[in-house]
Amino acid sequence: MHDPEHDPKAVAYLREHAKRELRSRMRSVRTVVPASARAQRARGAVQRVLELAEYVGAQTIVGFSAIQKEIDPAELLAGARASGKRVGLPRVVDDLLALHEFRDVSELEEGSFGVLEPAASAPVIAPAEVDLVIVPGLAFDARGHRLGYGRAFYDRLLPGMTKAFRLGFAYDFQFVMELPNDTHDIPMHAVATDLRVLRV
Repeated sequence: MHDPEHDPKAVAYLREHAKRELRSRMRSVRTVVPASARAQRARGAVQRVLELAEYVGAQTIVGFSAIQKEIDPAELLAGARASGKRVGLPRVVDDLLALHEFRDVSELEEGSFGVLEPAASAPVIAPAEVDLVIVPGLAFDARGHRLGYGRAFYDRLLPGMTKAFRLGFAYDFQFVMELPNDTHDIPMHAVATDLRVLRV
């Protein structure tokens, strides 16, 4: 009798199907959150990050530009720059993320996926120099696993961040008990939401 639990192809198919379903559900929920509530929730998440020892001690921080009604770390990154920290943002180069310094919103340009990115001429940050990386996602779980958008950009970026504290940044409703994960997935050290910080 065929047992799908012991068929690697069947397991892989079910895992990808579950990921697609969850991506769709999380996008739908995020879409209906009013702008005022998104801003309030972002402030709550930012405040929790500011209290972390890993943020206080970080000299180089990499964040992200929010898209598709993601929780927005812009206030956090602005505060980090104002306090003298070096702040970076990713830039898509082929199928990889390159890290560049971010000094002012006016210097950003729209990238290939509609994401605001630093210009190619902005100073480069080596992944190994990053102390804290703020990571977006569609969902996170109690083990620190992350559900991204399916392009694996962060799966390729994070291994090079050898000393970085990996911090997921999301609305609290994006936290789930368990996500389907692959062996190459790199978990977060913690997840900051508008309601709490969950350390793995």
